[in-house]
Amino acid sequence: MTTEAIAPELTVAEIARLMPQAVAVFEAAGIDYSCRGARSLADAAAGAGFTAEELAERIAGTPADGLTDWNEMPLGELTRYLAADHEETIRTTLGALRQAVERCGPEARRVAVIFAGYATAVIAHMLNEERDLFPCIQYLEDALNGAAGGVRPRIGPRVLREMVEHETFRETLRTMRELAWQLPPNEAVLELRSRLAAASREVHQHIHLENNVLYPRAIAAENAVKRA
Repeated sequence: MTTEAIAPELTVAEIARLMPQAVAVFEAAGIDYSCRGARSLADAAAGAGFTAEELAERIAGTPADGLTDWNEMPLGELTRYLAADHEETIRTTLGALRQAVERCGPEARRVAVIFAGYATAVIAHMLNEERDLFPCIQYLEDALNGAAGGVRPRIGPRVLREMVEHETFRETLRTMRELAWQLPPNEAVLELRSRLAAASREVHQHIHLENNVLYPRAIAAENAVKRA
């Protein structure tokens, strides 16, 4: 896509959804594309110290090779991918973060307290999605394909709850990163900072797939089933 096609009035969420390579550009620029994607490119760029044209050039110049475009993939396939990502988060990311926090010792007490609550809330959130929201979305896709009848309860309230929790998780990670930067920079603290940065990138990308891709498509599917 050319620079001219990336209009300043397009929202950050629209650009991230249509051009998967934009995610890396927004991440590097410190632009929230996951929870606050409703801002225009122009507004987001200005808030990060760029012009819209500068970001458009970076996005246009970033290759999309190997990146999955989830806009046309079946919803069920997307939810299965997200569920697998949940499992990886529980098995790998949270465990590595917990160990990094523990290695910092008493100096990281505040981070440890916040992390304990964060880990518990994130696991509950993911399990709730897999038990309740994802099956509902699969049902809607099946109904569109004639494999299920009727309409399940509206997913709007479910989606709203998930998005509020997403914002909370993003802010909690930001708080832990800020606290980690206040600690004396020994080897354990440097590892903690690195782990928190990597976890934040993973969470941003996961939330983007839900907030900006899965939920809008699921709501559109629900509306189509109702019309049918």
